[in-house]
Formats: sequence, structure tokens, C-alpha cells
Amino acid sequence: MMWVLILITGGATLYYAAIISGLYKDTLLATFRAYGEEQRYYPLFRFFVAAGTCCVLVALMLRNLAANTSYFQTSLAPLSFGVLALMSFVAAFLVRRAPTLREALPRWYAYLLNEASRQERRFIGFAWLKIPPKMRWRLNGDQQAFLVWADMVRITVIYGAYDPDNPWRMWG
Repeated sequence: MMWVLILITGGATLYYAAIISGLYKDTLLATFRAYGEEQRYYPLFRFFVAAGTCCVLVALMLRNLAANTSYFQTSLAPLSFGVLALMSFVAAFLVRRAPTLREALPRWYAYLLNEASRQERRFIGFAWLKIPPKMRWRLNGDQQAFLVWADMVRITVIYGAYDPDNPWRMWG
């Protein structure tokens, strides 16, 4: 049972690590598409909580596995993971209390929250659904390319899109 809990919390830690590093953008872009009041999503806090929980479970498991070895071997590894868990929970507490830390990662998310209007963020969220999967894969891996793409979507929102084959339509 302990292995299953460690796998679940380890998977959650990797999931939130991918979000805060910018390698997985679908979750945060889905929040831009929501109707009504905009809900802010703070993955850094959740990452620290998941990492701390995983460290606590690993420390408990290592303590039980190394019961037949020396005291030094049984206490050093669980103590290390206990210290990591404590550091993660303190970092989660600090991130929860400071709004600048909550919105610091991922960098592209902080940039869009500060620079783009609500309408522009909604268009970016919906435009993300329209691009092909290979392009999404590319934009997930390259942060600068994603910001260029997001700025192109913002320019489309500001100036409006029109048919390039019929330039007179925008005045008619």
C-alpha cells in the first residue's frame, strides 16, 4: 500500500514540476477559457505540498525497510527525507502567503497575467485548442516560441482578424 501512495504522490510531483517548468501548458491554458470570474491557478504551492508528502512517505518506507541494519543506516536516509519534507512544507507555506511567489512560476503564466487582458488570455486559451498537436508539443518545449505565438494571438485580438484574400472586407 505504501508503494502505491508513493507512486501517486511521486506522479503528482512530476505533474506539477512539468507545469511549473512550462513543459505542460494545457492545465493553465484551460483556466483562461473558463467563463465568469477568472480563477487563478498556483501550481508552485501544489508542487511543494506534493513533494513534501512524497518525501514523508519515502522516509516512512525507508525506516521500515532498513529495520535489520545498523542505526546509522536506518536513521540517515529517513532523516534526510524528513528534512526535505520539512523544507517543502515551509516553502509551500511561504509561497501560499506571498502573492508574488505564487505567480512567479511558470514564467509564461506570470507574463500573461501581468501583460495580457482577460479577453486576450481567453483568446489565447481558445486558440490553443485550435492548433495541431505537433505544434502544441513544440510550443510546450520552447518557452520563447510560445510567448511569440501568444503575442501573435494577442495582436489578432487587438487588431482583429480578417481575410487576407479580401482586403476591402474590413472597410465594408
